[in-house]
Amino acid sequence: MLHSVILASSDPVAAGFILRSIKGIFVFIGSIIAAIVCAVIAATKGRSAIGWGILGLFFSILTLIVVIVIPSKK
Repeated sequence: MLHSVILASSDPVAAGFILRSIKGIFVFIGSIIAAIVCAVIAATKGRSAIGWGILGLFFSILTLIVVIVIPSKK
């Protein structure tokens, strides 16, 4: 397995594909974390946790800033 990855990394096209897939995994994990954090903050402020979580999934940092700035409904 490792031998095939090393051989693939010597090919520029395959190496680019491997790096793009690793980057995609990190972006996906970051989006999930941002969605969870947005949902928790929104729930503590009396807002819709599901709605803000979905927004956090797609617009991670922007939604996180907005949910921190908005006032509480309580």
